Amino acid sequence: MRIYLATAALIAIVPGMAQAAPYLATVGSPNSLQHSAVSTALNLNDLDYDDDPDTPGFDMEGDADTIGAAITYWGAYGNEGQRYELRYQKALRPFEGSRARVLIDPVLNVLHVNNGATATMGTLSTGIEIPVQPNWLITPRVAYGVTDAGAFFGSTSSDLITLSASSRYKIAQVGRGDLTIGNMIGWSTTTDWGLGRDPAFYLKENVFTFRNGLAYQLPFKGRMFGGRQGSLRASYTWTKLTDDPQSYENVHEAALSIGVRTREAEQKSKAEQLRIGLIYTHGTSSFSHDFDYDAVTLTIGYRF
Repeated sequence: MRIYLATAALIAIVPGMAQAAPYLATVGSPNSLQHSAVSTALNLNDLDYDDDPDTPGFDMEGDADTIGAAITYWGAYGNEGQRYELRYQKALRPFEGSRARVLIDPVLNVLHVNNGATATMGTLSTGIEIPVQPNWLITPRVAYGVTDAGAFFGSTSSDLITLSASSRYKIAQVGRGDLTIGNMIGWSTTTDWGLGRDPAFYLKENVFTFRNGLAYQLPFKGRMFGGRQGSLRASYTWTKLTDDPQSYENVHEAALSIGVRTREAEQKSKAEQLRIGLIYTHGTSSFSHDFDYDAVTLTIGYRF
C-alpha cells in the first residue's frame, strides 16, 4: 500500500515522471484508454464501407459487423511490452430507409510490461454516422472506458469518458485509387465512478485531442487468392493531445494494409472482406526525446 500511494503521488506531483510512462492506463499514453477511444473514433486504416473503385462515395447499403484483433510490440526508454487487442463493431440502421447508422464498438485491451506488470482496459463506444453528402460522413461519439490496473500504470483514476466528433471525406478517382481525409476533435475527462480498480486517490484530468490524417486506397488491377478482388491501403494519422503535461503530446501512425474480398456478390457493399495490416507508431514526449515511444502493430479485421 505504501508503494502504491508513493507512486501515485509522485505521478501527480511531478508531471515529468509521467511523461516517461508509455504504460499509463487512463490518459496520456498511446496504450491508454484515451488513445483507444480517439483511434476508434477515427480509424483510417480500418475497413471502408465501400471498396468499389467505380463508386464515388461511401456505399453504405445494409448493416455490417466487423471483428478485429491486434498485437502491439512497444518500447520507450528501457520499458518494453506488448498490447493485445480485441474489437467488435456493430453497424445498423435505426430506421428503415435512413442512411444514418448507429455504430457500437466494444474494445478490450490487455497491456503487458516485460517486468511482469499487466493491466486490463475496456472501452465501449457508440456513435451515429451521418452522411452529409454521398462522400462525406460526420460521426459524433461518446465512449466510456474502465481499467483494472495497479499503481505501476499511473492509475490515479480508473474511469474515462470521451466525447468526440469525426469527419471522413472521400475523393474518388485520385489516380487509380481513392483518397480519404479524416479529422477528429475529442474531449476526455476522468471520473470517480469507481467501476474499475479503486485508485489510491482521485485525480481529475481533462484533455482535448485532435486527430487528423489521410488514407489512400488502391485497387489491384488483377485478381488474387482464387480470383478475389483486392486493394492496398496506406494511411498516416497524427494525434495531438493538449492540456495534460503527463502525456505523449504527439503520436504519429503510418499504416499499410491489404484487403481481400472473401465472397463476390451483386451488392458489393455486403461482400465479406478480410484485411491484414501493419502499423508503425511514434510518440514524442515534451519532457525529453529520450522518452519517445515506438511501436509496431499487426492487425487483422474481418467484415461480414
